[in-house]
Amino acid sequence: MDFKKKNNSKKKIFNIIGLILLLIAIIILSESGFNFINNSENDNEKSIPLSQLQKKSNLNEEKESFEYKKKKNSAFPNKDLNSLNSNEKDIVNTNAKKNENIEKSEVKKKINTLSLDFESKKSDSLKAFEDPIMTVNFLHEELKKISSTNDTDLKNLLNVINRTYDAEKMLKMIIGKDWENQEIEKKEELIIVFKKYISKNYLKRFSKIDDVSFRNEKKEKISSELFLVRSNLIIKQEKISMDYLLSIKNNVWKIFDVLLDGSISEIATKKSEFRIFIKEKEIDSLIDALKKFNSQVLS
Repeated sequence: MDFKKKNNSKKKIFNIIGLILLLIAIIILSESGFNFINNSENDNEKSIPLSQLQKKSNLNEEKESFEYKKKKNSAFPNKDLNSLNSNEKDIVNTNAKKNENIEKSEVKKKINTLSLDFESKKSDSLKAFEDPIMTVNFLHEELKKISSTNDTDLKNLLNVINRTYDAEKMLKMIIGKDWENQEIEKKEELIIVFKKYISKNYLKRFSKIDDVSFRNEKKEKISSELFLVRSNLIIKQEKISMDYLLSIKNNVWKIFDVLLDGSISEIATKKSEFRIFIKEKEIDSLIDALKKFNSQVLS
């Protein structure tokens, strides 16, 4: 009886121990399974960013490749020249020169097109002065206009004097050797006021007389660069001889002296009028005197 009780007690103990071990085994297995699931989820979470980074990396590589091709095709326009190699610099410089030449060519075409009419008109007007008689006639036509209309437009006549008179040559002969010693600015200023002085004298004379006409008699060749045009000023059937001395300047014939009655030289007359200023070498005073005369109102 006692023996049976002991066996039953042992079996109970073993059963309890077995249940305990089974529970322990279940717990261990369940924990390991749970960790396996967590590890798997963590692995999946890690794999997603890596995939995205890889895609981003690929996109950046493709973008860089595209930008490089674009820059290469445009001859490296955004690169610093110092960072380019010699071949790349040659390409940049060559393309820049081509573009510059194209722009210059276009500008020249536009200038040539715009100035075509002007040059044509200019060449036509110069043709009228290739013969000394044409120069004299041009002046005469303006003087007849002043006489017939009493026109006192100084600006208009001044333009005619600019085209028909060589004022610089006249002043050289009037002032003499001291002309070369004058400053360029003084020479230019004196030429301007002297042309205005000639214009004023013509206006003063021809605005007061009516029925004026001119008749050219002939031209005489004195040298290859010097001509004499014999002409008559006719006022109410009275003839006054006016002979013009012309020299060629820039392929155009211009007047530098006028002889009244065939003997009284305009150069000699002005030399006498300006003798005080010339003797004292007071070019500034001569300029002031001419300006004063030019400022007078025609009466």
